[in-house]
Amino acid sequence: MLFQFFQPYLMLCHLASWGLAQNLEGLRLFTYLNSSPMQVGGAVLHPLVLDPTKGVVNLSIILTGILVAVFLLNIRACFYLNKRVGHAGLILWLLPGLLSMLGYMPDIRGMGPDVFRFGVGFPGSMESAAANLLICLVGGWSLILLLSSRWKRDSFKNAYDHIWYPLGLIAALYFVVDAGLPSYKEDLAHADDRMVRTLQLFRTAAERLEVLCVRPGMEELAPALCVLAPELKWGVPGYLDMKDNLRARIEPPGWVVALASDPALARQIGALNNWACAQGQQPAHCQKIPIDTILSIQDLDAPLVFPPPNYAEAIQRFHASMEKSDQRIHEIERGHNLRYFVFLIVAILAGGKLANASRAMLKNDSVRPPSWILTAIRFAGRKAMASLKILATLILHVRHYLVQHAALLLVRCQEARAVRLKQKAASEKK
Repeated sequence: MLFQFFQPYLMLCHLASWGLAQNLEGLRLFTYLNSSPMQVGGAVLHPLVLDPTKGVVNLSIILTGILVAVFLLNIRACFYLNKRVGHAGLILWLLPGLLSMLGYMPDIRGMGPDVFRFGVGFPGSMESAAANLLICLVGGWSLILLLSSRWKRDSFKNAYDHIWYPLGLIAALYFVVDAGLPSYKEDLAHADDRMVRTLQLFRTAAERLEVLCVRPGMEELAPALCVLAPELKWGVPGYLDMKDNLRARIEPPGWVVALASDPALARQIGALNNWACAQGQQPAHCQKIPIDTILSIQDLDAPLVFPPPNYAEAIQRFHASMEKSDQRIHEIERGHNLRYFVFLIVAILAGGKLANASRAMLKNDSVRPPSWILTAIRFAGRKAMASLKILATLILHVRHYLVQHAALLLVRCQEARAVRLKQKAASEKK
């Protein structure tokens, strides 16, 4: 029966925990709540756990403690306004539990999220955000109302407005930052498209190189390039099959760096293209570079077997551009998770704005509400003084009792001594 009363509040905290967990995951902090640390050599690591249940339960316990604190603050603030508001607030807080005991419990469990995404950018479900909003709004209203009672109403309201109004500019700033997301995604897609076309050029060239390198004389014409041919055969398709964001986060493979920076390879590529195409030794393997892939006007109608080094350098430039765009996109998407907590802070401050409006409704706002903490301290002090008085009275009674019994014992000892002395004197006379 007791659990049935508390069940709606526990379910509310559980629902709110899913939203917090999802956004902590976006900030790479959820793993510290969801996994146990492991000692690996001299380092402490938190392994990836694909079941978020443990971390959500840990957050639920924390939120339950916060909800208890919000309850105490809210009831205190309601009674500060007047007794009717206090009684109404108490009834509203108890109503979900009482309805649950009668069997009228809302399906809070069904409002939970359908999926938990490991990664950045996903802020969670609307229901979970609404649960966190409710807790923060009520908590902010209660806390600011009690704090504002220690200052004059208009003075506190004017000072608080200096905090509240800049929040609109902060919200607008986030919209401005988000506006750059489509541009960065477009830049990433454009650079990736250029890289894919260039990689396709190298894939075709690797196939030609595989055929030519078995011909006599190729070991003298392009030995280093033929040594690189097996790596190109497997490396180019593998790099080409990656997703765009993965290509942006992984450094270009070694064959790209070698083709872009090795002078010996550059000389051998030029010699191979001249021998096969300019001298007409292997015209079947010479093809023109597509117009949407060329890097300079000199390559427009020049048939080649293998792309020159500037195309490998272009891959490096495309990767640098993609890496920069991907970092910007990642920062913006991660900002969605960070803004979730900014949203909760704004909810607390919005509760404070409502508290100022609630306080303005009071007719008489000149008396500070008595402090429950001081009242509790005074109550405990009075009880302690009363207990000390009772203890002192008890000690006095015990002392008086002991003194009486000590005096009586002394008298009896003296009488017994006198009797012994008389008996001794009588025995000496005989």
